[in-house]
Amino acid sequence: MSREILFRAKKVDGGEWLEGYIVKKHGLYFLYDIKNSGTCRQNNYLVEKDTICQYTGLIDKNRKKIFEGDILRGFQYPFCYDGYYNYYAEVIFANCSFMTYTHKNPLSSVRGISDGNTELMECWVGEDWEVIGNIYDNSELLEVVYEKE
Repeated sequence: MSREILFRAKKVDGGEWLEGYIVKKHGLYFLYDIKNSGTCRQNNYLVEKDTICQYTGLIDKNRKKIFEGDILRGFQYPFCYDGYYNYYAEVIFANCSFMTYTHKNPLSSVRGISDGNTELMECWVGEDWEVIGNIYDNSELLEVVYEKE
């Protein structure tokens, strides 16, 4: 089975997200956007190194591509239970595999025993997941919110 090798990153100029292929030249990272052009050479952009994310080869319930660094909402236990979203999943790359890392929803009242769990994405069912953001633009989804007493 083959999969599409694709990356996503933010442009240095303007912060727009682009998809394409990454090339490192003279210590800088460029993304070649072939989506909007017939040739790589026409659309290459300097990108922020820390925002480079690889495509997992998987899609969510809305047919949206899932990249490393995406934050997912799950529709199965323990992510969703009795209509409440208790956990989010962050897509990570570890041990040569794409995995989900579980974060407790800061607004959930569950104890959080699944917080920090990791699972391989090898038995993926896209209909059970939805991309709701990423760790760069939506980090507040993963932050613990403390209320003053």
